[in-house]
Amino acid sequence: MSYYFLEISLPPLKIGARPEISFEELVFRIEVNLRSSDLKKVGKLRELIDLLNIRALLSGQKIDHRGNLSEKELDQALLVKDGFPQYVFDSLGRWETNSAKLQNFSALLAVFFKEEVKKAKGFLKQYFIFEREYRLVLAALRAAQMGRDFAETLQFEELNDPFVAQILVQKDTGRYEPPVEYAELKEIFISSGPDAGKQHKAFTEWKFSRVEEMGLKPFSIDAILSYMVRLILVEDWQALNEEKGKEALKACAE
Repeated sequence: MSYYFLEISLPPLKIGARPEISFEELVFRIEVNLRSSDLKKVGKLRELIDLLNIRALLSGQKIDHRGNLSEKELDQALLVKDGFPQYVFDSLGRWETNSAKLQNFSALLAVFFKEEVKKAKGFLKQYFIFEREYRLVLAALRAAQMGRDFAETLQFEELNDPFVAQILVQKDTGRYEPPVEYAELKEIFISSGPDAGKQHKAFTEWKFSRVEEMGLKPFSIDAILSYMVRLILVEDWQALNEEKGKEALKACAE
């Protein structure tokens, strides 16, 4: 199957509407129909989920099933130090205890984005840059809100990086104004207040829109990767709605 026929077979995605295709079904279609070089790009996209699953595993939380590795495979990869680029094990090996690894987990994300942005092309490059930048914006917003030192918050980043420097130059102002392309993210952060659910839903909607806007060549692996990211976001929104529904039903029964 060509990119064209795979792409036109995929149902439209919309935040707030239950997707007509599951993540597992999408992966199955990709694995059956695309080339090995394309599958490597899909694997690299899912590797970011695997990294976040390491954090979940260390903290005893449920992992995201949409990564490349199951919980058992992830455990095994960390035990035998295989299945990830060497920098992952080097970064985690800097700290002895799980508590220290969790406390300094941003170091691993920093090196992931540094290494993978250099190697990526097309949508993957755009997406990894976007993921890194919005995470830095959120970190700076939280630091400003809590009165924390920006330099400490960004201690694992390269201080001469232009995006990082833009944050650090504001460290003595007591507030943070992100670049114009992330101004809406600050508005979401402020308007949502302490309601984590409301903040997550507003952020998911914003992220979906931003990924959708990334310039893509239609009927390409980049378009398929974009669809995969947006499907994850739609599923996340749906899962949050279902969790809220369960909480409401539980409250009614009590």
